[in-house]
Amino acid sequence: MLPERGMTSSSARPWKRWQTLVWLAVVLVGSSIGGCGGGRQARPNVVLIVLDTARADFFSSYGFPDKTTPVFDRLASEGTRYSSAFSTSFWTLPGHASLFTGLYPSEARATSETNLLPGEVSTIAEMLRDAGYRTFGSASNPWLTEERGFHQGFEDFREVWREGPDPVRYAVEEIGVEDAVSWIEESAGGENPFFLFLNFNSPHMPYTPPPDLLSRFVGPDRSRAQVRRLMEVAGPWKFLAGELSLSEGDFEALREMYAGEIAVTDRYVDAVVEALEREHILDDTLVIVTSDHGENIGDHGMIDHALSMYDTTVRVPLVIRYPERFEAGAVVDDLVSLVDVVPTILDASGLIDESNRERVEHRSLCNSRRERRPFVVAENDRPINAVRLLSEMFPDFDTTSMNRPLRMIRTERHKLIWPIGGEPEVYDLERDPNERIDLAGAHPELEETLTEQLRQWMSTVETGTSTTPLESLDDEALERLRSLGYIE
Repeated sequence: MLPERGMTSSSARPWKRWQTLVWLAVVLVGSSIGGCGGGRQARPNVVLIVLDTARADFFSSYGFPDKTTPVFDRLASEGTRYSSAFSTSFWTLPGHASLFTGLYPSEARATSETNLLPGEVSTIAEMLRDAGYRTFGSASNPWLTEERGFHQGFEDFREVWREGPDPVRYAVEEIGVEDAVSWIEESAGGENPFFLFLNFNSPHMPYTPPPDLLSRFVGPDRSRAQVRRLMEVAGPWKFLAGELSLSEGDFEALREMYAGEIAVTDRYVDAVVEALEREHILDDTLVIVTSDHGENIGDHGMIDHALSMYDTTVRVPLVIRYPERFEAGAVVDDLVSLVDVVPTILDASGLIDESNRERVEHRSLCNSRRERRPFVVAENDRPINAVRLLSEMFPDFDTTSMNRPLRMIRTERHKLIWPIGGEPEVYDLERDPNERIDLAGAHPELEETLTEQLRQWMSTVETGTSTTPLESLDDEALERLRSLGYIE
């Protein structure tokens, strides 16, 4: 566990208490305690695959015209797909923190100001490990490190981004796939179930799909010079500061290259699913495939995903396959959030009792009694890394408008994006699904209603702040973050 960093024990107590009760119940009883895992196998294996930076509308089953994701689509046909799933933030660290803890980033203290997942917050890996699961994690993104606290609960946590060449990330990720397949083969015959977490980072800038997918998705009218030039675009900062100019033709080429990156991650999912099938444990495994956030590729005049709360960056793909409790071929249109994943895993694994049943079941996606969400929320604290970076790279660039916390609330029809201390944006998603017409000021009653909903939600979330400088990262991590455009 990491040492305490600016977080009081009282502020962590509510979730820590119910998580601890889960552990105690499992340890004392030694078997499943109800929930949606009460079928032929009380405790399924759990495989959580995160396709980093993968926006939903580039997946075939979400409407993309080319066949980018045949394996994901197969899982959707054999499981349940969620058409309106949303992240809790627009970047890796807080999004994964929510997936690991079932908490919003501000609750977990995993934000742009802390730059870590504190040791005081319990992770799903810890909960499953303490319930007797074997645990293995593999991360291709250099934000997901032991230094940042993401190793908590894993018996073995591999930072595969350290093990291969850059920027040809698919070579690195193949290492992660090979490790995962070997671990599945070793674990399949064991007495205890297992939890496997995999993070694949290919869709992240710079877009460098392997040659066969590059030729498949990139149009024949694109010159090699253009593609090579666009492969060097590693982050949003020069574009944001006006130092990098991209044409509509460039954006079209970037979208084609990005589609190739989505397709290569689907191959990684295929290798994992095939391994589960070979070991005859696929139907006894809760398989969850999702993303931590999406991406702008010319959308809203932006590239990358930083500083954006539009659906392009916060709407994510989500499919869950486990025949025992998830209907094959079902499509759920309800709003769901990444914070629903931990309760779902606990419920499907039977790790609930009377002390936590109501809270888990009301948010578990495999429970018919769960509450229908009236809205989803995403958040980001002050982007101190981005502000410092832009100030160093472009001293004349005014960072005032971005140097504030950002919040988003989205109902099925409307959205409010609120830079705290700045001017809000309001959208009618039914009439304007691409969020191009800002209604702020034109519809004051709608803006007031959404703002009040957001304020009420914020009042229920305990928050805290502590700052962890990037200099605490080792040199290798800093270099990899630099190659991805996070720092200069």
